[in-house]
Amino acid sequence: MAVKIEWILAVSIVSIWLFSYEFKIQQQKRVKVKSSKNLEFYDTDFTKVDTKGIVSIVNTKHGIRKKNILDVYDINYTDKQIKFLVSDKAKWINDVLYLDGNVSVYQKDGFKCFTQSAVYDKKSSILKIPDSFVAKLNGDTLNGVKLIYNLNTKILKASDVDALLEL
Repeated sequence: MAVKIEWILAVSIVSIWLFSYEFKIQQQKRVKVKSSKNLEFYDTDFTKVDTKGIVSIVNTKHGIRKKNILDVYDINYTDKQIKFLVSDKAKWINDVLYLDGNVSVYQKDGFKCFTQSAVYDKKSSILKIPDSFVAKLNGDTLNGVKLIYNLNTKILKASDVDALLEL
Protein backbone atom coordinates (compact mmCIF):
# COMPACT_ATOMS: atom_id res chain seq x y z
CA MET A 1 0.00 0.00 0.00
CA ALA A 2 1.52 3.16 -1.16
CA VAL A 3 1.08 6.45 0.66
CA LYS A 4 0.82 9.48 -1.50
CA ILE A 5 3.30 12.30 -0.96
CA GLU A 6 0.42 14.76 -0.63
CA TRP A 7 -0.85 12.91 2.45
CA ILE A 8 2.61 12.88 4.03
CA LEU A 9 3.01 16.62 3.46
CA ALA A 10 -0.48 17.39 4.76
CA VAL A 11 0.05 15.34 7.93
CA SER A 12 3.48 16.95 8.43
CA ILE A 13 2.11 20.47 8.05
CA VAL A 14 -0.80 19.80 10.42
CA SER A 15 1.49 18.19 13.02
CA ILE A 16 3.96 21.10 12.87
CA TRP A 17 1.08 23.55 13.18
CA LEU A 18 -0.37 21.73 16.22
CA PHE A 19 3.08 21.36 17.76
CA SER A 20 3.75 25.10 17.47
CA TYR A 21 0.50 25.94 19.24
CA GLU A 22 1.12 23.38 21.94
CA PHE A 23 4.60 24.67 22.79
CA LYS A 24 4.54 28.41 22.26
CA ILE A 25 7.88 29.96 21.58
CA GLN A 26 8.29 32.63 24.18
CA GLN A 27 10.06 35.73 23.16
CA GLN A 28 12.56 37.04 25.63
CA LYS A 29 11.57 40.41 26.97
CA ARG A 30 14.18 43.10 27.11
CA VAL A 31 14.92 44.05 30.65
CA LYS A 32 15.75 47.69 31.08
CA VAL A 33 18.09 48.22 33.98
CA LYS A 34 17.95 51.73 35.25
CA SER A 35 21.11 52.65 37.05
CA SER A 36 21.04 55.58 39.38
CA LYS A 37 24.74 56.11 38.77
CA ASN A 38 25.76 58.64 36.15
CA LEU A 39 29.44 57.98 36.65
CA GLU A 40 31.60 55.70 38.79
CA PHE A 41 35.39 55.87 39.01
CA TYR A 42 38.34 54.42 40.94
CA ASP A 43 41.80 55.81 41.80
CA THR A 44 41.22 59.13 40.08
CA ASP A 45 42.90 62.56 40.10
CA PHE A 46 40.90 65.65 39.13
CA THR A 47 42.84 68.80 38.32
CA LYS A 48 41.03 72.12 37.92
CA VAL A 49 42.97 74.70 35.91
CA ASP A 50 42.40 78.21 34.68
CA THR A 51 44.50 80.63 32.61
CA LYS A 52 46.78 81.34 35.61
CA GLY A 53 47.54 77.69 36.36
CA ILE A 54 46.31 74.92 38.64
CA VAL A 55 43.36 75.92 40.84
CA SER A 56 42.81 72.67 42.75
CA ILE A 57 43.64 68.97 42.73
CA VAL A 58 41.45 66.18 44.07
CA ASN A 59 42.68 62.61 44.53
CA THR A 60 40.19 59.92 45.46
CA LYS A 61 40.13 56.12 45.69
CA HIS A 62 36.49 55.70 44.66
CA GLY A 63 33.66 57.96 43.61
CA ILE A 64 30.08 57.85 42.38
CA ARG A 65 28.21 60.68 40.71
CA LYS A 66 24.42 60.62 40.99
CA LYS A 67 22.63 63.55 39.40
CA ASN A 68 24.60 66.59 40.66
CA ILE A 69 25.99 64.95 43.81
CA LEU A 70 29.45 63.45 43.87
CA ASP A 71 30.17 60.89 46.63
CA VAL A 72 33.89 60.25 47.04
CA TYR A 73 35.85 57.99 49.38
CA ASP A 74 39.39 58.49 50.71
CA ILE A 75 39.62 62.04 49.37
CA ASN A 76 42.70 64.26 49.33
CA TYR A 77 41.96 67.85 48.25
CA THR A 78 44.53 70.60 47.54
CA ASP A 79 44.09 74.20 46.41
CA LYS A 80 45.84 77.58 46.66
CA GLN A 81 45.23 77.94 50.40
CA ILE A 82 44.88 74.35 51.60
CA LYS A 83 48.02 72.22 51.55
CA PHE A 84 45.75 69.20 51.84
CA LEU A 85 42.34 68.28 53.17
CA VAL A 86 41.88 64.56 53.86
CA SER A 87 38.72 62.63 54.73
CA ASP A 88 37.35 59.08 54.67
CA LYS A 89 34.14 60.14 52.88
CA ALA A 90 32.93 63.30 51.23
CA LYS A 91 29.82 64.49 49.46
CA TRP A 92 30.39 67.21 46.88
CA ILE A 93 27.36 69.33 46.01
CA ASN A 94 28.09 72.31 43.74
CA ASP A 95 31.10 74.01 45.41
CA VAL A 96 30.43 72.70 48.91
CA LEU A 97 32.33 69.72 50.26
CA TYR A 98 30.68 67.79 53.13
CA LEU A 99 33.41 65.75 54.85
CA ASP A 100 32.86 62.82 57.17
CA GLY A 101 35.30 60.56 59.02
CA ASN A 102 38.87 61.37 60.10
CA VAL A 103 38.94 64.88 58.63
CA SER A 104 42.35 66.59 58.60
CA VAL A 105 42.99 70.07 57.24
CA TYR A 106 46.51 71.37 56.70
CA GLN A 107 46.73 74.94 55.49
CA LYS A 108 49.83 76.29 53.76
CA ASP A 109 50.47 78.86 56.53
CA GLY A 110 50.81 76.08 59.13
CA PHE A 111 47.23 75.89 60.48
CA LYS A 112 46.16 72.30 61.18
CA CYS A 113 42.74 71.04 62.23
CA PHE A 114 41.47 67.56 63.07
CA THR A 115 37.84 66.48 63.49
CA GLN A 116 35.29 63.84 62.47
CA SER A 117 33.08 65.98 60.21
CA ALA A 118 33.36 69.32 58.45
CA VAL A 119 31.86 71.43 55.68
CA TYR A 120 34.14 73.36 53.30
CA ASP A 121 32.65 75.96 50.97
CA LYS A 122 35.11 76.52 48.13
CA LYS A 123 33.56 79.77 46.88
CA SER A 124 33.67 81.58 50.20
CA SER A 125 36.71 79.63 51.54
CA ILE A 126 34.94 78.96 54.84
CA LEU A 127 35.52 75.80 56.84
CA LYS A 128 32.73 74.89 59.30
CA ILE A 129 33.14 72.18 61.89
CA PRO A 130 29.97 71.25 63.81
CA ASP A 131 31.68 68.64 66.05
CA SER A 132 34.58 68.64 68.45
CA PHE A 133 37.92 69.59 66.95
CA VAL A 134 41.62 70.07 67.65
CA ALA A 135 43.31 72.99 65.90
CA LYS A 136 47.03 73.83 65.94
CA LEU A 137 48.98 76.87 64.78
CA ASN A 138 52.56 77.83 65.64
CA GLY A 139 52.63 75.51 68.65
CA ASP A 140 49.29 76.78 70.01
CA THR A 141 46.53 74.19 70.46
CA LEU A 142 42.77 74.80 70.53
CA ASN A 143 40.23 72.17 71.59
CA GLY A 144 36.60 73.06 71.05
CA VAL A 145 33.16 71.97 69.93
CA LYS A 146 32.21 74.20 66.98
CA LEU A 147 34.48 76.09 64.62
CA ILE A 148 34.04 78.50 61.71
CA TYR A 149 37.25 79.48 59.96
CA ASN A 150 37.52 81.88 57.04
CA LEU A 151 40.64 80.91 55.12
CA ASN A 152 40.80 84.28 53.30
CA THR A 153 40.60 86.61 56.31
CA LYS A 154 42.18 84.11 58.77
CA ILE A 155 39.36 84.78 61.25
CA LEU A 156 38.51 81.81 63.45
CA LYS A 157 35.36 81.61 65.58
CA ALA A 158 34.94 78.71 67.99
CA SER A 159 32.82 77.73 70.98
CA ASP A 160 33.60 75.79 74.17
CA VAL A 161 37.33 76.33 73.64
CA ASP A 162 40.19 75.06 75.76
CA ALA A 163 43.45 76.60 74.61
CA LEU A 164 47.09 75.81 75.20
CA LEU A 165 49.14 78.81 74.10
CA GLU A 166 52.93 78.99 73.85
CA LEU A 167 54.30 82.38 74.83
